[in-house]
Amino acid sequence: MIGGVCIGGLRLDNTAGVRLLTRYSSKQPVDTPFDIGHIWDLRFRSAGVRPPHIEDVTVFSEKYIGVQPDLRDFLLHRVCPWHGGPDQLYNGLLCADGKSGYICASRGLPRCSTGFWLPDKPLHLTRIFNDKLYYSYEGTLNIRYVGCMDPLEQIPAHSLLRVSLSRWWAPEGVREDRCYLQLSGWYAHAPPSRVGIRQAESLRGRGSACSPAD
Repeated sequence: MIGGVCIGGLRLDNTAGVRLLTRYSSKQPVDTPFDIGHIWDLRFRSAGVRPPHIEDVTVFSEKYIGVQPDLRDFLLHRVCPWHGGPDQLYNGLLCADGKSGYICASRGLPRCSTGFWLPDKPLHLTRIFNDKLYYSYEGTLNIRYVGCMDPLEQIPAHSLLRVSLSRWWAPEGVREDRCYLQLSGWYAHAPPSRVGIRQAESLRGRGSACSPAD
């Protein structure tokens, strides 16, 4: 991944999402010790970035603790995923740009940039825009895949997915900044390799981190 690796997570004390940046507020390096399935004790503070990316935190110290083996079950007991179609994501604020979904300030901002989704239809792998990987929802919405797990040709309906919003940017010919919908990964019933949870400790309390990528 150009510029480093995005590492998402979930705090254990309040189930709030976090995105782990370095102490210099940059992405984690490609050889980061953080991996899906790891449990960590961390010290961090808010990076204070532009909403809706409120999950960004800068990490100052870390200590490896262990592994959470069944992340899907763990998450379903702690988070409230969105159910149904893409219109249910991000407080119903997704707009359409052709077959891409995005949020913009003129429509309103969601409360977060990461979350979990149980889609009512399967997602199919497709390659568009210079062979970049996308997942198609019923042929009406293409979602960029930015995760680190090997892609599946089809993600079954009702799979637990991790979704995120890209950083703000304006495509060519567009006058407003947008954050586009991305697929960060999925959690299987039987945990594959690299699936698990990370634990985090903020400067004010404890938590946990757990995501393929953001």
